[in-house]
Amino acid sequence: MPGKKIEATFDSDNWVESNVDPIPAPSAAATDAPAAAKDETAKDQPKPKLSSYDSVLKITRVRTERTFKGGMQGKGIVEYTMVYHRLPSTTSSGAADGESAPGSMCTYNGIMYFKGTIDSLSNANAGDAKDGELVFTITGTWGKDGVMAALGEWTAIKGSETGVFKGLDDVKLISGGYNSKTHNDTPCWLIIE
Repeated sequence: MPGKKIEATFDSDNWVESNVDPIPAPSAAATDAPAAAKDETAKDQPKPKLSSYDSVLKITRVRTERTFKGGMQGKGIVEYTMVYHRLPSTTSSGAADGESAPGSMCTYNGIMYFKGTIDSLSNANAGDAKDGELVFTITGTWGKDGVMAALGEWTAIKGSETGVFKGLDDVKLISGGYNSKTHNDTPCWLIIE
């Protein structure tokens, strides 16, 4: 029997993305220099690319906060690790340094902490709790097959439930996803089984 579907939307209240720096190759001069000299030398040097073999490859970390409306009401905090790379069938970038290359995409994973309410998902034995917390794992892509949208899937981590979600023994799985072309009014859904 299919599970109950809950539909909602979310707005990304902010989006902070930072590059993951490459692992530098040790050099004799750098390892023999005092710490203060190493710091000054590092400031004067241009940042190396993540990959000396591929100008498209980039890894970033993202933190974003979300406001949910509809079947999910509340706030979420998401932490992603994102890998920008070529489409699997693409062999050359065709882009200058720092630009998005044609034929590139992003694959990501992360976690989302959600605090709020979800339609028809609450425990009658939750006491005075008005809301609850859940943590989800997330996997997704952006730009896959040339589609300029983030397509994500999420699954609640069993045991992360608090408040009105705690003790939902009859719920076996909470999963869902989203299809985002913008940072606002992103359609999302949950399937409760």
